[in-house]
Amino acid sequence: MSEMGTPAASENAKKNFGFFLTPRFAPLGFFSAIEVLRTANRLLGEFYYGWKVISLDGLPVTSANGVAVVANTSPLTDNNLDILFVCAGYHPETHCDDTTLAWIRKLNRHGTHVGAISTGTFILAETGVIGDRRCTIHGDNTASLREKHPMLNLVDGIFEIDRNLFTCTGGTSAIDLFIHMVSTDHGEHFAASIAYQFQQDRVRNSNEAPSKLKQIGLRWKSKKLADTLVLMENNIDQPFSSPELASQIGVTPRQLQRLFKKHTGRTPKDYYLTLRLNHGRLLLLQTNMQIFDVAIASGFGSHAHFTKCYRSNFGYTPRMERIRHA
Repeated sequence: MSEMGTPAASENAKKNFGFFLTPRFAPLGFFSAIEVLRTANRLLGEFYYGWKVISLDGLPVTSANGVAVVANTSPLTDNNLDILFVCAGYHPETHCDDTTLAWIRKLNRHGTHVGAISTGTFILAETGVIGDRRCTIHGDNTASLREKHPMLNLVDGIFEIDRNLFTCTGGTSAIDLFIHMVSTDHGEHFAASIAYQFQQDRVRNSNEAPSKLKQIGLRWKSKKLADTLVLMENNIDQPFSSPELASQIGVTPRQLQRLFKKHTGRTPKDYYLTLRLNHGRLLLLQTNMQIFDVAIASGFGSHAHFTKCYRSNFGYTPRMERIRHA
C-alpha cells in the first residue's frame, strides 16, 4: 500500500487537524501525533485525516532540538480546521501574545475544537477557552500552571479528553491520546492495530498519572512509602510534620523514619524539603512570581528561610537562580 497522509491532502480529508507550533516547541509530542494520523491513513487506505502546520508568521519553526519544521500557513489565513492543537515547549508564557490568544479564541467560538500537547495547555489556559473542563500538562509545568490559574481543573494524567478539549503531557503520551481519538472514529480494534505499528503492547489509559508512574518502583517496595509521597506532593504549600504524615498513613513516626531510611536513604523531613525546593525552583523558572510568593507557595514561612534552604540545596540563592536562567 502506498503512503498516505501528507499535509497536501488535508483539503480533501474528512477530519482536518491544525498544529500550531511555538518557537522551541517540544518535537516528540508533535511528531508522535502526526505519526498516528499518518499511520491511520495508511491502514485505512484513504486520506481520512489531514493536517496543517501553523506558525505565527507562516515561516519554519525551530524545535527545542534545533530541527526546523516547515509551516503550511499562519493564523492570518482562513484555515478550515476541525481541531487545533497548540504545541509548545519551554516557557510557554512567552508565546501568549495578543494575536495568538485572539486567534485561538476566534477559532473556538466558530466551532473548532482545541487541544494541547505538552505545555500548550498553558497557552490554552491564557485564552480562557478551557473553562471547567479537565486538562493536563507536562509535569514540570504543573506548579506554574496551578499558581497562575488556581481554578483550572488540572488533573494528573498522561492525557485528558473532556467535552472536545484534548490535552496531553507531551512525549509519547501524544501517541496514546491520538490513538484514543482515532478509536472513537474507527473502533478499538483499529486503534490496537495502530498501537502494534508503534510496537506498543497496549494503549495507556488517561488515568495513568505521571506521578503514579514515577512511584511504581517505590510502591512495589512499600505501599506505605508511596502513600506518604503522594501526601507530600499534594501538600507542598502547607507541609505536614513527620508525626502528622505518620498518623495519616497509620504508622508511628519511628516506623516512618525507618521506612524512608531503608528505601530512600533519607529522613522524611529531608525528602519533603527537597520536594518543596524543587517545586519552588520550577516556579522561579516558569513564572514571574515574587520570590516571597514562591517561598509561601513552597511551604516556607519567610523569604529568608527559603533563601537559606535553597542555597544549601542548590548552591546559590533563588535570585541567582533567575539570573542564571535569564
